[in-house]
Amino acid sequence: MPATAVRTHVTADQLRAFGWKKVNDHMVRDLNSTLEKYDITTTERIRHFLSQCMIESDYGNATQEYADGSEYENRRDLGNVNPGDGPKYKGAGYIQLTGRYNYQKFEEEMGDPRIMEGVDYVSKNYPWSSAGFWWKMNNMNALVDSGATVKDVTLRVNGRGMRKLAEREDYYQRTAAIFV
Repeated sequence: MPATAVRTHVTADQLRAFGWKKVNDHMVRDLNSTLEKYDITTTERIRHFLSQCMIESDYGNATQEYADGSEYENRRDLGNVNPGDGPKYKGAGYIQLTGRYNYQKFEEEMGDPRIMEGVDYVSKNYPWSSAGFWWKMNNMNALVDSGATVKDVTLRVNGRGMRKLAEREDYYQRTAAIFV
């Protein structure tokens, strides 16, 4: 059976122009499939999504958090209730999906029980999908549609730390010339 055609919202050339690393046909198809699935299809939604993913993934270089995840150990707010849950369910994907609870919800969404194997499986197999799922779970389309600024979006993505806000704003501005 032939694969279902996915509308192209973002091309490989656009990602490269944006500064994304490690661009290939598979990841571009996966990105566009994710954009469709999670209705990240308006220009503003795409611009905010990609500029946040750019920083959260270290410019497209990382599909999992660099830290070992020990800081998430015993974090009941993330559903990490078993020994080893912190490292096992540390941030994965181009937006860092974190915690047993979020992995369980993502597993239900995707219907793939292997997601509960943890960060290595999700980061390898679902870097865009997990980011899109996080975007949906956090009602980001509505936030963007309300006229949110990069600061508003960053606050929801990264919390009060507002890590690399100036870079996020810069990448958002770069999208204006690429994603119109």
